[in-house]
Amino acid sequence: MSDARGYSYALVKAIEAADPKLLGVRLGRVCVAKGVPVSTVATRCNVTRQTVYWWFTGVFKPKPSFTDMLTEILEEYEKDRV
Repeated sequence: MSDARGYSYALVKAIEAADPKLLGVRLGRVCVAKGVPVSTVATRCNVTRQTVYWWFTGVFKPKPSFTDMLTEILEEYEKDRV
């Protein structure tokens, strides 16, 4: 990951070690690379930062009600529209 500003070393390592097939982990990797704060994702999804951390590290999979929103956020950040 190229830019981990604002993310702890431990969190970046946890994201790197997590299953890249999981939506939350993919979003976490993009957010770290683009420098998107966890609080931004949490606010957009109306969840806690801890929930986002769990998604990013693959501890929990997002509930189906969040899948479309997270996919939209992921696609937005992948297209460099940060």
